[in-house]
Amino acid sequence: MHPTTNPDTFNLIETINHLLQNWWKITLCVIIFSLLGLAFSFIRPPKYEAEAIFSSTIDYSQLNFENIVDERDQPYQLTQYDLDLALSAVQRILTQVRNKAIAYAQTLDPTLDAATFQQNTLIERLHDRWYLRYRHEDPLIAQSIVNHWAELGAAQLAEEQASGKIESFVLASLIAEANLPNQPIYQNRNTLILAGTLIGFGVGIILVDMKFRYFSSTPKSE
Repeated sequence: MHPTTNPDTFNLIETINHLLQNWWKITLCVIIFSLLGLAFSFIRPPKYEAEAIFSSTIDYSQLNFENIVDERDQPYQLTQYDLDLALSAVQRILTQVRNKAIAYAQTLDPTLDAATFQQNTLIERLHDRWYLRYRHEDPLIAQSIVNHWAELGAAQLAEEQASGKIESFVLASLIAEANLPNQPIYQNRNTLILAGTLIGFGVGIILVDMKFRYFSSTPKSE
C-alpha cells in the first residue's frame, strides 16, 4: 500500500520535505518563466534613449562667510546638504518646465499622455553633471523632446541666474544637447526577467504541492 495524503489537511513538515525532494521541478519552472520574461522583453517595441547634459558646480570664490555666524555664533559654513540643495536647482527647473516639454512632445506623438511621458523620463545627477534622458520608440522624437526640454530648462536657468533666484555661487549650464540615439535599449528587461523568475518559483511550488496534496491522495492498489 502507498501512503495517502488527505488534501483537506496540511502538514508543514511533509510539504517542505516534498518541495525539497522536487526542487528540480521548481527550478525548471523558474528557468522556463525567466526565459519567457526575456523573450517578452525582445517582443516589446524597442525604445531609444536620448540624453542631454547639464553642468552644475560650485564657485567657491563666491563663498565668503567671514562676517556671518550661525546660531551658535560660529563662522557659518555650508554643509554638504546645503551644497546639494543648491545644485539641485537644475532638477527643479527641469521639473518646472516639464509641462511645456509634454505639450511639445504631444505635437510629435499625439498618442502620448502625461503618465507615459513620466515613465520614460529620467533626471539624475552624477557628480557635477545632471542628465536629462527620455525614451521613445522613434529615436528622432526622443532626440527632439530632450533637446527642446533642455533648451527650455537652459533658458529658465539663465533667467533665474540673472534675477538672483539661484545662488550666485552656483554655476549651472547646458553643456551637451542630445545626439540622435542609434542603439535601442530595453529598459524593462531585468524587471521582466525578475518577474518571470518570481512567477516561475511560485508556479513551481503550487504545481508540486498540488500534485503532492491531491494527486497522491488516492490510494493505489498493489
